[in-house]
Order: sequence, then C-alpha cells, then structure tokens
Amino acid sequence: MILSIDLSPSVYKWLEINGNSGNAESFNAENTGMIPGDGGSYLSLILRLMNEDSTITGFAGGHTGSFIRSYLEGVGVVDRFVGIGDRNPERLILTFDDREIEINQKNVEINRDEIGLFHRELKEGLNNCEIVCLCGGYPLNMPDDMPTDILHLSREWGRRILISPGMDALLEVVEAAPFLIVLDIEGMEKLTNLKLQYEGELIRASQYLFQNDIAYVLVDMGENRLLVMNSENGLSMSLADSGLKSKQFMHGGLLAGFAAGMKRKYDLETTARLSFACGSLDIRSHDGNPDMADIKALMNKIDIRKFHNQ
Repeated sequence: MILSIDLSPSVYKWLEINGNSGNAESFNAENTGMIPGDGGSYLSLILRLMNEDSTITGFAGGHTGSFIRSYLEGVGVVDRFVGIGDRNPERLILTFDDREIEINQKNVEINRDEIGLFHRELKEGLNNCEIVCLCGGYPLNMPDDMPTDILHLSREWGRRILISPGMDALLEVVEAAPFLIVLDIEGMEKLTNLKLQYEGELIRASQYLFQNDIAYVLVDMGENRLLVMNSENGLSMSLADSGLKSKQFMHGGLLAGFAAGMKRKYDLETTARLSFACGSLDIRSHDGNPDMADIKALMNKIDIRKFHNQ
C-alpha cells in the first residue's frame, strides 16, 4: 500500500463560460467538474484509477473537507484524515474562450492537538506502507520543521518518500534527502540562485541533488515537458499534441505514476512514461471519468530522448 500525505487538501472546481473574459461584468457558467485538488488527495485518486491501494492522511474540515473524504472513500481510498475546525480551501478555475482565471482560497490553519493526532495517524500509515508521497499545500500556521520531520520519520522507518515540496520548505527538504523530488524551474532557480532557461542548464543544475543522496529528480519544465533523472541516466520527455485542455502537470499525478511504477518494479523508461501520463492527465477532457486506457494512450504519445548524466 502507498501512503499519501496532504497537509492542506483543496477542492478544484471548473466553470466553463461561453465568452471572452472582458466582454461583460457578469457571466453564465456551466459547472464542468469538481474533484480533490492537486496534492495528496489527487494522488490517491490517480492511484485508485490504476487499481493501486492507498491510504491518506492530513487535515480535513468543513464541507469541503467532507467532500474530499467522501469522494476518496467512494473510490476505495482508506481515509486517515484528521478532522479539524477550519475549512479546506477551494480553487475555482474559470475557463473563458480567451483564457483561464484561477481564484484560490487560503489554506487551512491547524492547532497543536490536531498536529498531535496527525503524527499518530502518520506513524500508523508508516507501519503499513513502504512508499510515502507528500505533496500539496501547507497549513498557514504549520510548524516550519513539519515537512522535514515527516521526511526524517519516514527514513527512520525505512520508507522511500517521494515529494513535491512547497517553496517555503524547499531548502530544508532537499537537505533531508527524499528518495525522489519533483521541482519546477522556479524551484531549481531558488536552489541554485541562477536563472535557468534551457534543458542543459537544468540537467547540470540537478547534479548536486544526486550528491545529496536523492535518488531521482523530476523537473517540470512546463508546456508538457519533463526531465526524469537519476545519478546515471536521464530522460527528456515531451508531448507535442496531447489534445488536453491544460498543458500544466499535476504534481500529485506525477508522484502517483512514479510510485505505481516503483511498486510494480517497472524499468525507468516505463515508470517515467507512467508518471508523465498520470501527471498530464486532464480529467476534464474525459468528462470526469478517465480510465487506465486513457493513461496508456497518453503513454504511447510521449516523445523521449535518453541521455547520460556521467
């Protein structure tokens, strides 16, 4: 079983608007989807789509928290969320003919008792799961060392942890040496204090991460382009014509695909293809009901160039 950790899960809600964003002051919209947002909750959702068992912990409260818990329980995810007094945020995505607009609510706030309950649920999850995935937003008043505490505890239990870290905890997470890390270009620039634009620059900038005992580095280059690397080999991956509405990766999906590939003992290329496909899967393009056939179709469309890191 795979343990997913989502410290501030959110709900994504898409509204389709027939018209341009600047044509009127009010609009009529059609609700085209509502799912647990990109993070550990979405990760567990994609794992279940691949028939992989997972359990999830984190913090859930209010009607949005109830929606997330109900949605995941409905597809067979084992729920170990800690109930909290605050309400989980929504991300409202307004899709106009000319652009998309995102409206984000603030992340949750947690108290000391809720943190204590979370650590109890975390240890129970570590007892039953060999692979741990941490991604998503952070509570507003989260202790600074909470992500690294999760990393250290997972390593003490001999678990492999895959993480897409928030920018606030990025440097500390890298020092704690997760098994796999997902970064975007902004994250790579923060780590290196360099302006990075080209693929070769990103590949060279990733090398010191392997010296820090990180086994795999995934770099989200945007526009359906991804680097997947270990200390010896790398894959430059792209998807020229996906037919999807969004060209942005869901990092929860990237982690889900890689975790499933690890669990099934796939080779690196197959695991990377699965990770890419799960990360680029756009639920809206499949009327909210994608299946494994959709993932396989995306896997077959990916262009790959192999390279050596040594």
